[in-house]
Amino acid sequence: MKLIQIEWMKLKRLNTMKVILIIYAIAVPLIYLSLSMIQVGPLSFPSSTFEFPMAYQMTAWVSSFFNLMIGVIVIVFTTNELKYKTQRQNVIDGLSKREVILSKFYVVVLLSLAVSIYVFVVGFIIGAVNSDLSTMFDGIHHIGAYFISTLGYFIFAFFFANLVRLPALAIVLYLFSTFIEGIIGLIAVQKYAQFFPLSTFSDLVPFPMQFIPEEVPDPHIWEQGARSGLAVCYILIFVIISYVVIRRRDV
Repeated sequence: MKLIQIEWMKLKRLNTMKVILIIYAIAVPLIYLSLSMIQVGPLSFPSSTFEFPMAYQMTAWVSSFFNLMIGVIVIVFTTNELKYKTQRQNVIDGLSKREVILSKFYVVVLLSLAVSIYVFVVGFIIGAVNSDLSTMFDGIHHIGAYFISTLGYFIFAFFFANLVRLPALAIVLYLFSTFIEGIIGLIAVQKYAQFFPLSTFSDLVPFPMQFIPEEVPDPHIWEQGARSGLAVCYILIFVIISYVVIRRRDV
């Protein structure tokens, strides 16, 4: 709690975080609710889109488009610490280097938890208004998948921030890496592209298959449970590499 309090004192002054989170908080329910007005020819989103269990899955899917944007918060916060020597001051004030590193990991995890709770609340409210509360727990596992997905994106951003250390360059490389992986993913065979780190994170919250005509499932494409396990492995890898990089560098 001491480490979290110290980090919160820095975070609450970060205007970038406030702006991005306000945009996120407004855009997610607004985009979700606007789906009811979308109609392409005779096709439109069915009323079940706003009922349990679809409410959780659709909210997570809409929110996943903002993961990259929220990841910028992690990069700005981390690189500012390095730029203004805040980490060094924390060590001078009595924190160990291990505590300084752990405090950053706590921020990333809590940020992922905060946006996941918000996604749950939005999905729950929309589902509760449009369906029976007896089904309120149906589909709630999509919120857990969303948490793993956001944690993966944020840890990836944290990794880039510590590797590059320059705010602008870290943000550019972070966004560019997702673009490059997306291009490679379009060219590569799907059964191999699904194992790319960012593809693994994003595939945890796919567009609901109920709206797509049924096809013969590809036996080579992993299910959500297996993808979650792979995503956790990638998260651990990025955490370990980040930890090693920070430990070997001067704060």
